[in-house]
Amino acid sequence: MDKKNGQTVTAHRTMRKPQTAGAVKPAAGGREPAVLSVRRFQRLLLACMLGVLLFAGLLVFLFDPFYHYHRPWFGLKAVLNEKEYQVIGTLKTFDYDAVLAGSSVAENVNNRELNDAFGCTAVKAVRSYGGAADLCWFLSQAHQSREVRQVFFNLDPSSLTGEAETTFALTGCPMYLYDRNPFNDVKYLFNRDVLFRRIPYEIAQSRSAFYDEGKSYYWATDKDFSEDAVLYHYLRTPSVQKMQPEDLWESQCKANLALITAEVEAHPETYYRFFFPPYSMLWWDQEIRLGERDAYLACELRAMETLTPYRNVEVYSWQAQEQIITELDNYMDTIHFTPQINSWMIREMAAGRGQIRHGEERDAIEEMRRLSDSLQERYLSSIGEAGRFHYGLEGD
Repeated sequence: MDKKNGQTVTAHRTMRKPQTAGAVKPAAGGREPAVLSVRRFQRLLLACMLGVLLFAGLLVFLFDPFYHYHRPWFGLKAVLNEKEYQVIGTLKTFDYDAVLAGSSVAENVNNRELNDAFGCTAVKAVRSYGGAADLCWFLSQAHQSREVRQVFFNLDPSSLTGEAETTFALTGCPMYLYDRNPFNDVKYLFNRDVLFRRIPYEIAQSRSAFYDEGKSYYWATDKDFSEDAVLYHYLRTPSVQKMQPEDLWESQCKANLALITAEVEAHPETYYRFFFPPYSMLWWDQEIRLGERDAYLACELRAMETLTPYRNVEVYSWQAQEQIITELDNYMDTIHFTPQINSWMIREMAAGRGQIRHGEERDAIEEMRRLSDSLQERYLSSIGEAGRFHYGLEGD
């Protein structure tokens, strides 16, 4: 009660009902706002997640850095630098009529040089150690996908002495790319590494003026090819072991040659050129000291005598090229040589130089035996006298 102008005035206060916490103020017109139910929220969230996944999968399919579904689109180059992931895809999706199969010593071949020399379009089917079983399996995939007119097959000594079984699964290759099961492609389509690393790399290399598509799986850049590098990597066995019998790997050699001859016989329309690359004299020194030289040569002789009679086969060997194998500046270790040697082998093969014809196999093997026997006196003794060899423990 208040007094105003001498009169008593009673104030009438309107009592308001307090609002509870969280109450929603009515919208204009008196309508309550729509409230998103839990179920509708879950559905929206699921739809968003599916949309993101589908978009990611579409990006991988379109760019396809492993070439699992198609060859390069949108003007992109064929960026080939990870053979375990990309070789099988290129065999299925690229256009080609020739295959270069081999180990790491064949990876520095420039496809353009091979194409120009033999009038073909080649892709590489390479494995680091070049086992015959793996390479023959690659060739079987190529024949399923394309008409293969020419095969260039790099035969390393170890190609004949390993077990005649594929090693893809054992060495951690992504088998979802190797089989023909579309359901396990989810490992590829929804792969964070593919999205955020492989695709950007593919785009960046495609835009680069310096990337050469002919140098697929090329690794020689910035490598040190020199006598110092070779001797640094060569750990010499201290003593010379007794020479092992020539039939040390006879069963493995027969099994691997059975795979190779089955490939040759199944495709008489395909022309095969097998070649033995020139390893350095230090590799031959090591094999003599380990007592394995004669067993390797026996396997090579068997391979030559098995393959030269075929009408669709040529066999080449440059192992006894003394001016190459004794010049250590050609190598980065006992096996791997400069890309210039790869180019030289292509030219030699195109000219027919270095071919081993039927009846000449034993002469070629004996030439290599005599050369390897003479290496110690003619070349290696001076390196040893200069104290440049590094020696490991016995048996290393």
